[in-house]
Amino acid sequence: MKRVVMKFLTMLYVLCCTLPVLAQHNSDWTPTGTWPFVNKQFRTATVYTGVFNRTKTIVPCNIHVGNQTLWYSQNDTLMEAIPGTVIRVEFPNGDVYMPVGSNHELGRIVREDTINGRVARVIWVKVLNRKALDQRYLDYWNKTQNMLQGSSFSAFTGIADAEGGRIIEEEPLPLTNLFYFQLNGEIFQATSKNILAHINPKRKQEYRNFTRSAEIISSNESSMMKIWDEFFLKWDK
Repeated sequence: MKRVVMKFLTMLYVLCCTLPVLAQHNSDWTPTGTWPFVNKQFRTATVYTGVFNRTKTIVPCNIHVGNQTLWYSQNDTLMEAIPGTVIRVEFPNGDVYMPVGSNHELGRIVREDTINGRVARVIWVKVLNRKALDQRYLDYWNKTQNMLQGSSFSAFTGIADAEGGRIIEEEPLPLTNLFYFQLNGEIFQATSKNILAHINPKRKQEYRNFTRSAEIISSNESSMMKIWDEFFLKWDK
């Protein structure tokens, strides 16, 4: 793990001053520019790192939606895990995250089964929708990228980028849902092209008909679960 290049002055200011408030109402939390994390608080979790030699660490941590990396707190300092080194994160509420895709995005395991005697999973990743950010927000986002490494919480003061009463950094970040399937040791993004390449070849036309008639949306969890249940768990049916 390495010291982080700090991203958000205001995020750290909020962390320093209002952490008890951030600990509430995690279930309906939406990341903002002030607090661009999957969870509303840093929670102690078990983190497994390493490629050849697996290391287990128990540490308060969170997942940054902007760059899809794991951040953790150590000695009153925010740190960022080296991308590609985290292989599993287990939070105490049962949420388990694992890296997927070429960018090692950290996705939550929302379904785990056994197919052909091997572990099979559905993994849900929430990523920042940069195209949906307006230019004003992009300017704010970009200007907060050059913070000092390993700075302590108390070293920061808040900044604001407001226009006509609009406090940009407090607005919810636009997110996009991506889904990945793990099957027979392979992890692939659950796009129609990839799904067709992995289901029973005899059921390809059935899949096409199914996606047209069942109101399947590629960014919707229930839609992905319907496909998983019907065309992966029911391979031969």
